[in-house]
Amino acid sequence: MSTFEDLSKKLDSFHGGDKELHELHALLWETGMLLSGEQFHIIVNRLKNIHPESEWSKCWSLLSEGTLFSFHPDFGNSFEKLSEAKEAFEKMNDRSGKGAAQALMVLFYKNSGRLDEAQECVQDAIANINENRSYIQFLCIAYYQAGEINHILKDYKTAIGYYKEGLTHVKEDTAIGTRLLIGLANGYKDSSEQDLALDLFQKALKQIEGKDNYILESKIYADIANYYFRKLDFESSVSFHEKSIRIRTKCQMKNALITNYMELAEICLKKCKPEEAMKYASLAEELSKELNIVIKLNQVYLIISSIYEAMGNLSKALDYFKNYHATKEEVFSQESARKIKQLSLRHEMETMQQEKELFRLRNVVLKEALEEIGSSVRYAKRIQEAILPPTNTIKEKFPRTFVLYKPKDIVAGDFYWMEEINGTVLIAVADCTGHGVPGAMVSVVCSNALNRAVKEFHLSDTGSILDKVTDLVLETFEKSVADVMDGMDISLLSINKVTGTVQWSGANNPLWYFENTELKEITADKQPIGKSDHRKPFTTHTIKYTPGTTLYLFTDGYADQFGGPNGKKFKYKPLQDTLSKLLEKDPDVQLNSLNEIFDDWKGSLEQVDDVCMIGIRL
Repeated sequence: MSTFEDLSKKLDSFHGGDKELHELHALLWETGMLLSGEQFHIIVNRLKNIHPESEWSKCWSLLSEGTLFSFHPDFGNSFEKLSEAKEAFEKMNDRSGKGAAQALMVLFYKNSGRLDEAQECVQDAIANINENRSYIQFLCIAYYQAGEINHILKDYKTAIGYYKEGLTHVKEDTAIGTRLLIGLANGYKDSSEQDLALDLFQKALKQIEGKDNYILESKIYADIANYYFRKLDFESSVSFHEKSIRIRTKCQMKNALITNYMELAEICLKKCKPEEAMKYASLAEELSKELNIVIKLNQVYLIISSIYEAMGNLSKALDYFKNYHATKEEVFSQESARKIKQLSLRHEMETMQQEKELFRLRNVVLKEALEEIGSSVRYAKRIQEAILPPTNTIKEKFPRTFVLYKPKDIVAGDFYWMEEINGTVLIAVADCTGHGVPGAMVSVVCSNALNRAVKEFHLSDTGSILDKVTDLVLETFEKSVADVMDGMDISLLSINKVTGTVQWSGANNPLWYFENTELKEITADKQPIGKSDHRKPFTTHTIKYTPGTTLYLFTDGYADQFGGPNGKKFKYKPLQDTLSKLLEKDPDVQLNSLNEIFDDWKGSLEQVDDVCMIGIRL
């Protein structure tokens, strides 16, 4: 017998009395996840009409309607109904009932991005329901929501603690117990214990076998899809997303579908399919706006920004990034984060000694400061990425090309640059003074100088371009009262496919190129772009190339990386040998191999510098 049939049968045999009526509502709250929205709606209406004159009946019916609307918003406004339920329980002096309504109101606050109110509400719900365990289902929902909120804030340890606490109040094989088990699995998945996650997901799937629990089944499939996404197993991830989407589309689970579409968009983006990625991202944006789920809309904006960037539409990318930043401020304001942290530790604050409390508050302030700095640096990364040509744009000009770009920090001093002038393509790899934020700031100055030398001063000779770039960089830094020595090393190519010639100039960084399998090197001028003691004009070298000639532009980060069995530098000769062995392989294979070799060499040691290399087969 299905859950719906069982509830219907119990309603048919109902003989009256508030105690039995409450048991029927409690059974609905416990098994509601096993019902479709339409089935839930039918049961709620039948319960609502049993004792219309009873005050207790009114309280329970309002709570049941609020539960329905929380998980199936097409049927009504959950917050409005739950507010009525909360007031009705207050009139009846029922703290546990009030707490049950609050446990569901948390969903509204969370989805609206009002996380400070969500956390305050969830703490009140836990405190109120703990007075009386007759609403145990909602106590577990409250613990689940407390875990979710801390999960959103990436405080996985606290989130895991709430999921585990919830599981102490209910059997794992119940609907809410399985939901808490899934939450716990996600906590492990997003922390450092990923291997525990898959076992828990599989356990949860086994627990709902044969129970027609479509909500949880679709969620587990989606979470397993995310697990494989993080493992870069995109084929398995897409397969599990498709299983989840089939259920959620059939059951009209619009809120949940947003998550599927967002992740499929990211998968398509990683597979260099931006048009397909935009299809899924647009569906996610449409549903997020329809349901007014700000917290998901915020994530969708960031994904769409990245898609437009991959398409080379930097204007649209910037517009969506601004939308992302605006909604992020709404969701994750500093004041909200401060309140959330304080409220989630309320029970500790009441028992801690004063010195420990002061120490904790200092840590909270420090954490907020670090989060703010991190946010600013990530925003700087987006700005810096705007100066980099998209990889697919480079491949349009040179299909057999790879770009290896591994910043040491979130932002980098290394950058690459490309411009086409009258059929000649200019392409460069540069290493600015420093790395991290200082290096990134210098990179913006130097990239702008390259653009001006070509577009404003109409230079095409590589040596002349570097001379002018030096002038422009010096001019910029001369405005400072301090003696700024910043600048860059660079390897600059000019490729004319019509004449079959390559021009090259370099500041400290050489050019390596292969004719057939023979490696040749052109040494750079031993001076930087910037201030130097004995400045001289940069040399322009000209090469007549043949089809198959392969050129490599690079900075010193790869060769200077410490690692290996003795913790020594990788060095240039081994790098030449590596490139010789990879020469005949496809560009993507070369890129993956260089990445793996670098990571294996580095091992557990810190990356010492930014790494940038471009390989071009003509």
